[in-house]
Amino acid sequence: MQLDWLRPTTFPNHDQIHDEESGPGYVLRMCDLNLVQFCDISNILGLTGFTYIPDNRIPEICRLFGANNSKLAPRFVAQSKQKSVVTTFVLGHKLQKPYLARQRHPQICPHCLASKRIVQLAWDITLVTACHIHHNQLIDSCAQCGRKITWRRSSLINCQCGASFLPMHQPSKLASKAEIYVSRLIWEKLFGIFEPKNHSLSFLNNLQLDTALRLIWSFGQLEDDGHSLAVRPGKVPSTAIAGQVVQKGIERIYKTLNHQVKRRKLSSSIYINGIKQLKKDTPWNDQLKIQYLINLIVEKDLTTSKLPSLTTHNQLTLFGTTTHEKTLQTFNRPARY
Repeated sequence: MQLDWLRPTTFPNHDQIHDEESGPGYVLRMCDLNLVQFCDISNILGLTGFTYIPDNRIPEICRLFGANNSKLAPRFVAQSKQKSVVTTFVLGHKLQKPYLARQRHPQICPHCLASKRIVQLAWDITLVTACHIHHNQLIDSCAQCGRKITWRRSSLINCQCGASFLPMHQPSKLASKAEIYVSRLIWEKLFGIFEPKNHSLSFLNNLQLDTALRLIWSFGQLEDDGHSLAVRPGKVPSTAIAGQVVQKGIERIYKTLNHQVKRRKLSSSIYINGIKQLKKDTPWNDQLKIQYLINLIVEKDLTTSKLPSLTTHNQLTLFGTTTHEKTLQTFNRPARY
């Protein structure tokens, strides 16, 4: 099928993007509705062989399926490059590290696909590794063929090998409390939802999405001995590895805030340069909290008794939290339905 640029092809069945639906997921849903496949759409757009839809082709997608451009465009992971610096945009949020969003490497919740038949936009954020509704880990590879899930597949709920993505064919593991917490936190930030919380990690609530993601990443990307997890620099990790980053990141942030000193220097297991970078390119309010964490790390590394401005009382005043010894233990246990 050839695309006439003066009179673009349009399909008979039109629909608008749903709440919380991703842009590429919308394309797959509309393909199913019009009995075509992703490869047909990429060919129409002159993108033969592409495994994703670049954001500069969104107007054509709107004409094909009758979508509203202003509503559809923000639902795609868009990237711009200036002087070798890549900036990513998702639903109006600016992410300063390209590996924080999954433009070409989708992940899914089989239970959500079964119940809603839509792909969630939140799944395009790398550190969303769990479904905060069904409490299972997301999957990024097919259990039948073992290949990575791609946008270029036969249908919304089927792998390119033909296998179904529904739960009976794609078993998923229970997610940890940390993964569920972070996935819900990101979902709330992505869609501008504010739900007051009162626990020892509530300071993350008011951080910008980009700041929160990079902070968790910096705290969680290294093993306890300082070696990096299997994360290739600048590359999007697998869902499993991203889940480990989330688990370690949340545990270490919690321990830092609650003065749980280890024998080993804390900074040896934290990417401190990533945290310091946050002080240079984040909003002023975020910078204050980042500096506070840096001070706590320095305090632990020096194993000093107290720094005058870093008492537990000041911590609770700044973040409006309370400390409970059982909180960390719950992060290590799998969630139950």
